[in-house]
Amino acid sequence: MPVKNLTRNSILASRSRLADSAMKRIVGLMFSRQTKSAMILKFGRETKVSLHTFFVFFPIDIVFVDGNSTVAELVENMQPFTTYTAKEKAKCVVELPAGMIRASRTKVGDKIAFLQVVERKLENGRRVTVTQTPGV
Repeated sequence: MPVKNLTRNSILASRSRLADSAMKRIVGLMFSRQTKSAMILKFGRETKVSLHTFFVFFPIDIVFVDGNSTVAELVENMQPFTTYTAKEKAKCVVELPAGMIRASRTKVGDKIAFLQVVERKLENGRRVTVTQTPGV
């Protein structure tokens, strides 16, 4: 699912994986290879999130998104084997390749959309329609 900054009209990630269970959130990016896709950590309610990059062998950017799909906090270039506790509450956290916050010009207060790609086949080929979802 693509992640878009609606305020800046920029794409944070064209692909992502959803971690919507406790186990998936714990494992996160550990032992994975660096890719251009994002990891979305979804929580049942807004909470102050603590993160680590233990066994994540590359730096990442982190976007904390509240229940209104607004950027609540940003962390750029979080290094491997470090920890961070958010100052603001978040409903989901988007872990991105390092540099994507700057490249997308994302700022605190921006609106974020999680997009759903719907593919429809037509007689003359195929057409891809992108529609906004009401959050993750």
